[in-house]
Amino acid sequence: MKQKTLILGIGSPFADDQFGWFVADKLAEVVREKNIQNITVESADRPGLNLLTFLDSGYDKIILIDAVYAKVTPGTEFYFKAKDILSFGGFLSSHSVGVAPSLALADAIGMDISNIEFYGVEGQRIFEKDEILSDIVRNAIESMSKNIISKLDL
Repeated sequence: MKQKTLILGIGSPFADDQFGWFVADKLAEVVREKNIQNITVESADRPGLNLLTFLDSGYDKIILIDAVYAKVTPGTEFYFKAKDILSFGGFLSSHSVGVAPSLALADAIGMDISNIEFYGVEGQRIFEKDEILSDIVRNAIESMSKNIISKLDL
C-alpha cells in the first residue's frame, strides 16, 4: 500500500514568500495528471501554530515547502528531516511563527514528527509587500518541483 502523503506549500501572497505555493501548484498538476490518489496537495497562508493541525491529520508522510530566510545566498535550496530542523531554531521561515518553532512545539507535546520533510529555498525578496518573484526564486520553483517529483517517484 502506498503512503498517504500530504504536500503542503507554505507562504503568503508577497514576493518570494509565494515560493511554497508555486511549487505546490506544480506538484498538484502532476498529481492530477497522473491521477495519484494517495497524495494530497494543499497550500497554507502563514499557518503559524495552525501547522500542527496539518501535522496531526493522519498522513504517513508530510512534505512542507516554504521560502527560507537564513541569510545565505539567495536561491540556496534546503532539505531537512523534521528532527534536523529543530537544531536550527526559528530562522527557517519568513513568518512570525514559522516551521521550526511549530515543529519544536509539536515534538515537545509528543507529536510524531519523524514523517515530516522540509524543502525550501532562500529568498531574495522575502519581505517586500508586492507580488513580484525574484528571478532566482522563480527558477528554483522548477528545480525544486523536479527534485520532489523525483524523490516521490512520481
